[in-house]
Amino acid sequence: MAKDYYKTLGIARNATKDEIKKAYRKLAHQYHPDKGGNEAQFKEISEAYQILSDDQKRSQYDQFGNVFEGGGRGGDQYSGGFQWPGGFRVDFGEQGPNGGGSSAGDFDFSDIFEDFLGMGMGGGGRTRTHERKGKDIQIDLEIPFEESILGAKKEIELGKLSRCTRCSGAGGEPGSKTKTCPTCQGKGNVQKTQRTFLGSFTQVSTCPECFGQGTRPETACQQCRGKGVEQRVEQLEIFVPRGIRDGEILKITGKGEASLANGVAGDLYAHLHVLPHKVFRRQGEDIIMALPIKLSQAILGDSVEVNAIDGAIKLKIPEGTQPGDILKVRGKGAYHPSGYGRGDLLVEMKVDVPRKPGKKVKEFAEDLKKEGF
Repeated sequence: MAKDYYKTLGIARNATKDEIKKAYRKLAHQYHPDKGGNEAQFKEISEAYQILSDDQKRSQYDQFGNVFEGGGRGGDQYSGGFQWPGGFRVDFGEQGPNGGGSSAGDFDFSDIFEDFLGMGMGGGGRTRTHERKGKDIQIDLEIPFEESILGAKKEIELGKLSRCTRCSGAGGEPGSKTKTCPTCQGKGNVQKTQRTFLGSFTQVSTCPECFGQGTRPETACQQCRGKGVEQRVEQLEIFVPRGIRDGEILKITGKGEASLANGVAGDLYAHLHVLPHKVFRRQGEDIIMALPIKLSQAILGDSVEVNAIDGAIKLKIPEGTQPGDILKVRGKGAYHPSGYGRGDLLVEMKVDVPRKPGKKVKEFAEDLKKEGF
C-alpha cells in the first residue's frame, strides 16, 4: 500500500510549500530522536517532507502515488549525502538525491534544526560545535498578593544535579592527569550506522564515557565517580520583581541542573501563583478594595485612615457619597511591567445600613422620608 505523505504531515493535498514546511518543523520538533522522540516516526516524517517539498517529486507522487528515482551506485535509490545537525546522516553516495552534486535540493535542514538544536550547518555540511547544557528545571512558586505588588526575595530548597564539590565538575581526582578517551578515540562522539530503503542512516551521539570531551581523567573522582555532578539539595534565592502577575514565569539563568563534563548549567523556570487577598484584588495595574462606611459618613462625609498595600493613607469621604462610588488614590496601585510608575488604588464605597436599627435611627429615617429622601 502506498504511503500517504499528506496524512503523515497532517496537511491537505493542496497545501502550500510554506504550510508543508511549517507542518514539518512542528513534527520534527516533536519526534526528533535527540529530543526523546520516536526515531522510526521521525524518518517517516522526513521522507514525507523530502518528497512533498520538491515540486517534481510531489507532482509524480500525486499522479502515481509513488516516486521513481534514477539509479545510483549498487542499486541504491539515492547516492550522495548530507549531515543533519542532530546527529543523523543520510548517505546518498556520489550523485545526490536529485542526480547531481552533493546537496539535498530543497531539503533545508540547517534552517529547520538550527532553532531547536542550538546548532547550524557550516560549509561543506559540517555542524558547528556547541557547548553541552544541563537540564532545565521548572517549579511552581506561591507568593502572597503583597509580594506580587511590591516584589520580594524568596529562599527555596531545591534537589537537583549540581557540580561535584570535590572535583568541581572535572570528573577526576584533584591533581589527576587526563588521557584520550578510549571509547571515542578523542572525537567526543560515537556513531552507529543503519541501512534502510532510503539509504544509510548514521546517528552520531555524545560519547557515554567522556561525555563529549574526548578526554578522561586517569583517576576518576571518588565522590562523583567521574561524572562531575552529584545529586544534592541547594538553597537558592529567587528575586520576585514588583508588579509581577499571576501565572508569569521567572527565568533564573544557570540555576537548573549542572551539565556533565563541565558544560553550561541549565536554567530554572519558576511558575508564579499569586495567592488571593481578603481585601485587595488586581485589575490591570490598578488595585481595587471595598471600604465599609457608616450611613452618617456617607451623608455628612468624613476623613478616615485606610490600610493600602504599602501602608496607611488618609482618605477623604465627600458628603453625599453613594453606595458603589469609587474614590481614586493615584499611584497606590501595582507597578507597571517596566518597573516604573504605578496604577491607582480604587476604593469602592460600601454603605453599612444597620440591619436592626434602633429607635433614634428609625426616627431619623422617618424625618428623611418626610424630606423626600
